[in-house]
Amino acid sequence: VVTGPTVINPLLRTMHARADVSQVLRWEGILIDPVGALLAVLVFQYLVSGSDSWVVFAKSIGVGLAAGFAGAISLGFVLRHHWVPEYLINVVTLAWVVMMFAGSDFVAHESGLLTVTVMGIWLGNMKDVGVSEILSFKESLSVLIISVLFIVLGARVDPMDIVATGWNGVIVLAVVLLARPVVVWAATLGGNYSWRQKALLSWVAPRGIVAAAVSSLFALRLADVGYPHSTDLVAYTFLVIIATVVLQSLTARAATRALG
Repeated sequence: VVTGPTVINPLLRTMHARADVSQVLRWEGILIDPVGALLAVLVFQYLVSGSDSWVVFAKSIGVGLAAGFAGAISLGFVLRHHWVPEYLINVVTLAWVVMMFAGSDFVAHESGLLTVTVMGIWLGNMKDVGVSEILSFKESLSVLIISVLFIVLGARVDPMDIVATGWNGVIVLAVVLLARPVVVWAATLGGNYSWRQKALLSWVAPRGIVAAAVSSLFALRLADVGYPHSTDLVAYTFLVIIATVVLQSLTARAATRALG
C-alpha cells in the first residue's frame, strides 16, 4: 500500500499536474509510509502470536503519535530560541530525529517511522521555526541514503527469483493495479473530484523504498520463526516496485496531459 515521497516527489516534478491532485498524491505518500509499516507489524504479529496483534498495533500508533508530538515540540522550542548555532542546526536536527526514532522503537515495536513522520509534519507547521535549511539538507541526505539503501537491498534479490514468481507474480501485480481505482473511489466519496482527477490518482501509485525495506526485514523475521517461503515476499515486492515505477514514470506525464 505504500507509495512514499521518495518516488512520488520526482514524479510530480515531471507530471506538472494541478495542485489539487499533486497535494493528494504528495500527502498520501508521506502519511502512508508509517501506516504501511505498521500494517506489516500487525500482520507479522498475527502470524507469530495471533490475537494480541491489535494490542501491539494500537500501542505502536499511540507511542508513535505521542513521541512525534514530543519530539517536534521540544526541537521546535530549541530552534525557536536559537539555542543551537546555525552551523550545527542540521546536525542537531538529524541527531534529534534519530534519537526519537530509536527511543520510540524501543518503547513500541516499529513505531519509529510514525514518530518521525508526525514529528516532521508538526515541526513543518510550527510558527517562527525556520526549516528551509533543514529541508535542503534533508533532500541531499535522502538522495544519498536512499540510493545506497536501494542498492544494498536490491543486491540481496536474485533477478531470477523475480522471474520465478511467474504467473503468481502477474496475478499479484494485477491485484495491486486493479485495487488502486477502488481505493481512490472509496477515499474520494463526498469530495469534489472529477472523473479525470480520480483517473490520474488511480494511475499514479509507484511503490518505493519503504516497501523494499519493510518486506526485506519481515522476510528475515518470518524465516527465523519457520516460514519456509518467506523469502518469496521480497521477490514479489521488488516485482511490484519495478513494474509500478517503470510503468508509471514513463506514462504519468502523458496521462496528466491526456486527462487535462
